[in-house]
Amino acid sequence: MTPSGLVTQELQPGETIRWSGQGDPSVVFSSSDVWLIPFSLLWGGFAIFWEVNAITSGAGPFLALFGSVFVLVGLYFIVGRFFVKAHRKRTTAYAVTDRRVFVTNGRSTRERPLSEGDRTITWSRDRRHVTVQWSGGTDTRTSMFGNSRRGMPGNSGLEGFGSAVPVAFYDVSDGKALLDALGALAPTT
Repeated sequence: MTPSGLVTQELQPGETIRWSGQGDPSVVFSSSDVWLIPFSLLWGGFAIFWEVNAITSGAGPFLALFGSVFVLVGLYFIVGRFFVKAHRKRTTAYAVTDRRVFVTNGRSTRERPLSEGDRTITWSRDRRHVTVQWSGGTDTRTSMFGNSRRGMPGNSGLEGFGSAVPVAFYDVSDGKALLDALGALAPTT
């Protein structure tokens, strides 16, 4: 389903769309990747080293199978999560209405009233993309990993680790239109 179709199916009776869009899937890296990339390379490198040693030393099929799980996880963290994040950006829609803001992928929706909570507005270095995140999440891991959390296994990009996560619009390319709809052109970080 198209992003506009996802948004339309979530509208409540009498609700009007001020803005709708999605994150730019071409934006690959976020600020949290400063930590995740070295960690994933260390994890993957050690797992591959361990697996090669287990196989060449004749340690047996159990240790080879055990190590292969860690190699697969390492490969996912090194490469796979970027593909997952891009896919989630293509299949997730954001909307600002006259009553609320929401994020939906057609299976689940996160929302908050338009008038509630503080928000953080962050422009990319080249000022081509904007990320808007509303306060209210209690999961520090989600706020620490931000947009890179979208590529983690078991996360649709909408739910967290079983606790409240903030509503966020990541890597929006038409940031001025989004901020106009929010009435928030002044604050930038």
